[in-house]
Amino acid sequence: MNINAIRLLVTAFVASSVILSGCAASRPQEGADPARRQLGDVMAPEDTTLFASTYDPWEGYNRWMYNFNARFDRYLFAPAAEGYKRFLPKFMRSGVHNFMRNIREVLNVYNALLQARLRTAGRSTGRFAVNSTLGLAGFFDPATEMGMYYQREDFGQTLGVWGVGPGPYFVLPIFGPSSLRDATGLGVDYAVWYYLDLFGYRSWASDQPLVWPNLLYAIDLRANVDFRYYEMGSVYEYLWIRQLYLEYRQFEIQR
Repeated sequence: MNINAIRLLVTAFVASSVILSGCAASRPQEGADPARRQLGDVMAPEDTTLFASTYDPWEGYNRWMYNFNARFDRYLFAPAAEGYKRFLPKFMRSGVHNFMRNIREVLNVYNALLQARLRTAGRSTGRFAVNSTLGLAGFFDPATEMGMYYQREDFGQTLGVWGVGPGPYFVLPIFGPSSLRDATGLGVDYAVWYYLDLFGYRSWASDQPLVWPNLLYAIDLRANVDFRYYEMGSVYEYLWIRQLYLEYRQFEIQR
């Protein structure tokens, strides 16, 4: 495997570490093991219908990966994000966050167009134009102050709008809760981002030592996620997170 292929794999792994979102964790409580408990242990069968209807054929793997993600975050991701928030001034963190969201507007535009949501596509295009100029390449966000709010779109949502169901529930390494449809969409979005290479950012970032711009991006996104594993106060956390994720994605598709 040559050096370019290695850089591509590292960049693909890190640059998307955001989603969700489900990748945030804190120190597990003593005795808590949400990935092993079942609602059927304490609930009558008729009360578990909502959870039982979720298609989770890879549940054994998913529960193992859920715990892996929690421990990865506990020892690596969360400490890095906390250090980032503690030592980097707020205005610098805001600039990084705004810049990365501006780069991502291209994904919002093409997905909104594929979904025939022309108003959303127009607003995202306007945001990109304003923030890339008045916002100094996106480090500032004057578009929001002008009433053009940010709306994230992705190819998983696009597939959902086209009528594609979520398929099996799937917990991704590091990324967290997903589904077969959304994981496929994540790959498509990354391919678009990679080959479009907006502003030459991807090429530049890939050439940096340890691809530090993408690491910074991932850490910034993690720092803006409030969810923590093992803090729901329930040993059935895996099941609740699974249900909440699927309902949230359905809401994003139907909004």
